[in-house]
Amino acid sequence: MKKLLCLSAVALAAWIMPADAALIASFGQTSGSNTVVATDNGTTTHIVIDDAATAVTTFAGGPIGTVLFSLDATSNDPATTVGGAVIQHYDGTFCFTASANCTGTNYLSGTFSDAAFGALGGPGLVVNVNSPPDLLALTSDVLSPAQLAAPSSFSLGFSDLTPLLHINGTTIAAFGASFAGTVSASPASVPVPEPMSMALLGVGLLGLGTIRMMKRR
Repeated sequence: MKKLLCLSAVALAAWIMPADAALIASFGQTSGSNTVVATDNGTTTHIVIDDAATAVTTFAGGPIGTVLFSLDATSNDPATTVGGAVIQHYDGTFCFTASANCTGTNYLSGTFSDAAFGALGGPGLVVNVNSPPDLLALTSDVLSPAQLAAPSSFSLGFSDLTPLLHINGTTIAAFGASFAGTVSASPASVPVPEPMSMALLGVGLLGLGTIRMMKRR
């Protein structure tokens, strides 16, 4: 079940990347247990992935196998509900590196600011950044600046949320989860494949439409 949910997260993340951007990385944790830890104080949520062993199945610079992935993201506004969905904006950083604490070879890292969305009471949450119009700055020791240019996207799917997605006070409540995702950048030379699942299409449309409606003013 965990593998199926991770694959679904990757498929959704791939669908919501910019249509004219090229896939430069697809990845997922190798652990069979949750590696994402989110904490909250009733007003702010802090999401952390700390040096999780991660299989990079696609990488524009050539095969790199298993690396360490870290993420640190903090909410910057109250969670908002629209219908059965919850939206909250986050500022954060991520890195794929050869050594712990984002040291050693920097295969890919970034700074971002955009939204997380998911269905209340559900087992999943997606962090999605599309630049433009959102903030996403990518750096790498092995990829050229031309490979990291806009349009770009960072999409991270959280699955197996424990407990299920809900709100505590005015923020997304604490949870544990597993992760998988994609990064894309620079103009694509071929069209991005259409999604295979209409269910994923529906979720993506709901999430993206709701995010744009609830953007910070």
